[in-house]
Amino acid sequence: MPRIPPHSAQPRRRIGLAVSGGADSTALLVLMAGLQAKHNFEAVVLHVDHGIRADSAEDAAHVRRLAETFGLPFHSTRVKVRRRKGESIEMAARRVRLGFFSKMTRRLKLDAIATGHHADDVAETFILRLARGAGPAGLAGLKRISHVGDITFIRPLLDLRGDDLRAFLRSRGMTWREDSTNADTSILRNKVRHVVIPWLCKNLDPRITEHLCKSAAILRGELSLDAKDAPPARRPSKADQPKTRFSLEISPSTGFERRPQSIGVFPATCEIARSAISGRSIELRSWLPGDRIAPTGMGGHARKLQDVFVTAKVPPALRATLPILAYANSNEVIWVPGYRIAASAAVASPQAPSWRFTLNESDAATSSSPSRKA
Repeated sequence: MPRIPPHSAQPRRRIGLAVSGGADSTALLVLMAGLQAKHNFEAVVLHVDHGIRADSAEDAAHVRRLAETFGLPFHSTRVKVRRRKGESIEMAARRVRLGFFSKMTRRLKLDAIATGHHADDVAETFILRLARGAGPAGLAGLKRISHVGDITFIRPLLDLRGDDLRAFLRSRGMTWREDSTNADTSILRNKVRHVVIPWLCKNLDPRITEHLCKSAAILRGELSLDAKDAPPARRPSKADQPKTRFSLEISPSTGFERRPQSIGVFPATCEIARSAISGRSIELRSWLPGDRIAPTGMGGHARKLQDVFVTAKVPPALRATLPILAYANSNEVIWVPGYRIAASAAVASPQAPSWRFTLNESDAATSSSPSRKA
């Protein structure tokens, strides 16, 4: 989930939990309730009774009892969903939910609303958007953090499978409500869930969901970058002199590898904690005078990049072309390729989710801009 630093000087944040009563959102409630103290936030349960099913009032009662069990504030609304021209019932229900969430965001001063979307939802969304001819932005699918109007949505369960969430609830003796409409394969998403993906698992790839999620994650990683031009090397002016460009490859990983590296030797590779850059914009840019990095293994001590280059005997021409990875808003340097990463971006353990960044160098007479690919 997005990292919320536990700091006594910070105001306690308020996170709305969108809980329908199904297994996914019930698991979200249980997990988030247990994380409040550690991450310095207050969870508030939000429920919308769409009035579409005859037993929807029982869902609302179930969610109310859950909130009471965990001592969480509970807010709900009962509506009669009416479709507008051109709307499906699902679209109309979503519009109603967004209206309620927007109202609660303002009234309760919520910092974000968490939903129970998980890895299966990512895979289903990928297939649905692929069928519509979506480009990279569409195929990237569900993001950990997104914004709709004045609402900030967070999705802390995207790395987990639906079966894992249900197993977790069973281990805790927790029950949930089953929505009978989820079995209706006349609804396109349900057809993908119950027909298309099982067929692909059986006939194409038993790990199709995992691999679709990996593709979406790669696209999300690529699109989160804001690559800026790196200046060409300072060399004698020659019209036919090739300029340097870089390509940055990003892939999901776990843990980190220790590998011998030197500044200026490519490809240069590192692993960065997913939690460190989740929801933040990062950029590939040229280094600037005054840039510093607090590398791993240095006890938090920050070093000027100029000093890093001098110590490593990096030639001035290479320093001029070498791009670095940094946070876009704060300019904090995360990684100098071939050198250590910043301690703040370090992967906590061999089992922790990470992103693998690999920077390659190539020559091209037409461009000096770093390119991105995944």
